[in-house]
Parts: sequence; structure tokens; C-alpha cells
Amino acid sequence: MTAAPVAREDLTFRDPRRFISKSFVSQVGICGQKAWFQIHEPRAWVAPEKVTFGSAVDAGVEAIVKALRDGDEPDLSAAHHEAMLRVDGEVNRPDDGLVLVALKQFTEWSVVDEVVWDGAATQPHIRLELPGIGEVDAHPDLILSGGVIVDIKTGKAAKAENAAATSYTELGLYALLYQEHTGERAQRVAYWTYVRSKMPWWQERIAPVTDHLLRVARHRVAAVARAIEADTLLNEGVAVPTNSVFTAPPRYGCGDCPYHPSLGGPCEWAEELSDVAA
Repeated sequence: MTAAPVAREDLTFRDPRRFISKSFVSQVGICGQKAWFQIHEPRAWVAPEKVTFGSAVDAGVEAIVKALRDGDEPDLSAAHHEAMLRVDGEVNRPDDGLVLVALKQFTEWSVVDEVVWDGAATQPHIRLELPGIGEVDAHPDLILSGGVIVDIKTGKAAKAENAAATSYTELGLYALLYQEHTGERAQRVAYWTYVRSKMPWWQERIAPVTDHLLRVARHRVAAVARAIEADTLLNEGVAVPTNSVFTAPPRYGCGDCPYHPSLGGPCEWAEELSDVAA
């Protein structure tokens, strides 16, 4: 099996005033100031190793899933090549060997043997109008047959037992888009997380798509859409825009944020907090 190149568009300078992305909705919950700067002063970002490692694992898993979907035996070497190609040129390029270990453990993971891979979609691009919200653009990592939406993660800590059931602005948003696109409700949502502990392992957190998940997801994403509209109105015709809408303080450390003063950024909210795993 030869893995096909994993192609992804450059999402660095997406304008949420044109369409809302899952990444922007998530960013609003992490730091309102950073989300606001992404609208009014978009900047390129030097991704830390925890992020480039996750990007590499995403690409490698995608290559493995494509092989399984096509009925082929996964070629670990080819998948690893695609993984490292994904982060080629990154300043904080992850260790080749650590990425290979993650992909090897994925191929040996019991969950992989239990999945029906026929018809699996990898990185499907869904862009459509959600009633009451506006145009939304997203790329779920995997959609499995039967309506199972999966997001691939890496991190230093395992996810909480209810992580999938309460992922309103990520998995919940994907479920909303799936339903609007297909006319059917997704059955389940899941996180597949590679936990980077001393003894690394793959973890699954899975939950049914409930009325509650869809309802909360819709309201939270709609709130972000309304905030974007309010910010646009408040700053219309203003020489120097100000942030009076995206007021959530940073939840995580700010050290790798491109708007941090230590990196020449204009942020006045920056806090020296401990970073967390991506």
C-alpha cells in the first residue's frame, strides 16, 4: 500500500466574519482576546511541539484509515512518511521516532479491529448554512459508516469519561453539520486520544448524539455568531477597533500565543500560566 498525500488547506487567515469555523468557536472559549485578534489582526503562528506532534499523528492515522477502508493492510512506513511530510518545515518539528510509536500503537489498538472501516470518510470538508447561525466550515477527522463522528487528539492527560458527551463546540458542532448535510442524525461522537504519558496509550471516549448535545451545541455556536455580528456593528467605521464583546479571559497559558507581548504582540490580557497539552 502506498499512502496518498494528505492534503489540507491553509486555515491560518480564515475570517470568521465570512464563515464560522470549529477552530474559531473553540478559540472563543479558550481566550476571547485571542479570538478577537484573529478577526482584526490575524497573525501567523509558530506551533509548539505539542501541536505539530498532533498534526503529524493526525496525518499518519488518516493514511492508515484510508488503507483499512480500501481493504489493504496498513503500511506503517508509508503512514509515517505522510505524518512527517505534514509537519515538514515546522520550526518545532516533532521527533520522528515518537510519531512512529504513536502510529504503530494505533495499528495495534483493539478498537481498530472493532471498527467497520468500509465507507469511512477522512477529513471531509463540510461547509453549509446552519439555520439561525450562518455559514459554518469544518473538517471532522473521521466519519465512519453508521454516522459515527471521530476526532483524533493527542495530549499529556487522558480525557474525562464524559469528554465526548460534553464536547458541545467541537463534536456537537460536527453532529449539527452532519445532520444538516445528510438529513439524518449522527449516532455517536468520539474522541480517540493518544495519551503521551510515560507509558503512552490510545484512549476512546464515545457518547451517543442526544437532543441535549445538539441543543447546547446549537446555542453555543449561535452565541459566537451573534458576538461576531455585534463586534462588526460596534467597530463599523472606527479607526481603531476595540474588543468589548469577546470578554472570556484566557483559560490556558499564553506563552506560545502570537499576540503575547514577549513575541511582539499587542495583548494586554497575557498571563504567565502553565501550558497544557494540545
